[in-house]
Amino acid sequence: MAPTDLAKLDQVKQRAWFYRFPLPDGTITHSDVPDRILEIHASRARHLRRIIEQKVVKSAAKTAIDFSSHEGFFSIELAKHFGAVRGFEIRAESLAAARLITDVLGVTNIQYVQADLQQLSFDATLCADFVLVYGLLYHMEDPIHVLRLASKLSLQHILIETQVFPFDIAGRIEDGCYDNLRRVEGVFGLAPDYPQGREGGSTELALIPSLNALLFLLKQFGFAEVEVLPAEIDDYEQFRRGSRVIVYGRKEAGLTES
Repeated sequence: MAPTDLAKLDQVKQRAWFYRFPLPDGTITHSDVPDRILEIHASRARHLRRIIEQKVVKSAAKTAIDFSSHEGFFSIELAKHFGAVRGFEIRAESLAAARLITDVLGVTNIQYVQADLQQLSFDATLCADFVLVYGLLYHMEDPIHVLRLASKLSLQHILIETQVFPFDIAGRIEDGCYDNLRRVEGVFGLAPDYPQGREGGSTELALIPSLNALLFLLKQFGFAEVEVLPAEIDDYEQFRRGSRVIVYGRKEAGLTES
């Protein structure tokens, strides 16, 4: 390796990461996340690869977006399958880490962009075939805006991983008078968040969707096929208990959200 490359590799090794990245010299990055929690990344990556293999035709000729790209772990995974990847991330330190590890690993088809996804407006020039929304919605004060934006940016596929409110609530709620009722399609649980933290959202509040709310919104936002991926025996324990879910959505060709 060139001296510059060795210097960057040394920077990577001196840093505590949220993920464990395999490095060119055969070592892995140091993570400050406990081993039992790191299992979540393996589960996420395994389901992501399987969805791409099963659902995306000729992915190498297509594009992908990574919502909340963090240190670039899943952007780098997407880059193995898609021709071009764009990662959106709010934190400057996470962007710097992502660019560093991407450079060290020699990945050249990722562009990282700093953005607050709760404030970002739709731009048709940013649309991609596949949109990944991993570990994000349950940190958002405005998850509906973020999900609507992700859905509009998706030309066909979306894959979402999120913790969910533990109860699916449905029924009727009064609107104006007792005999004028609207159907309840789910709920959001209000929780404090931690914008000062490395993995927190951009505000101090978060609304965590129930599963039926998430499924309803995806259908409302134009996805004709919506599938909750079944948990597997070797998945991270939250997936097995249903506290965390992965949901895939697909639009019909040419179908966009109104």
